Amino acid sequence: MKTSRLLARRIVGGLALTLAAAALAGCSVLESVVTGVPEGEADVFTLTIGDCLNDLSAPDEVTTVPIVDCAEPHDTEVFARTDSTSAEFPGDAALSDELTTFCQGDAFTEFVGIPYADSIYATSGYFPTEGSWGNGDRELLCTIGDPNGQTTGSLAGINQ
Repeated sequence: MKTSRLLARRIVGGLALTLAAAALAGCSVLESVVTGVPEGEADVFTLTIGDCLNDLSAPDEVTTVPIVDCAEPHDTEVFARTDSTSAEFPGDAALSDELTTFCQGDAFTEFVGIPYADSIYATSGYFPTEGSWGNGDRELLCTIGDPNGQTTGSLAGINQ
């Protein structure tokens, strides 16, 4: 899968958010002793809404991402998913645009409680590589994070 790298740059550098894509490829899951939330390296194809990640330094193309219990400090949280509407592989730029539109639209408002334009949080996410597209992968996966650093706990309903 491709990762959206601008969130990482915005979190680190406080840049204005423009969602840009990186790469999405594969994945793996480990277990948390206390909460049952997966911890360690997670296969990107197994990520679910509510998973918290330390993916700020993830490379552009990933098969696994660092996953942590949301009670611990983390970079981002998975908040929405959908499938691309394209019939053929549209290319990275088109998938990045589709991801941005989806993540900063109604999905964001439903998760956070206010529109993206009114929020202090930034979005990022994952989309298929051309190779994973060829294997049937169409998933667009949204993440949310604080551009000023890590958060602790879920951002669901944060209204900020």
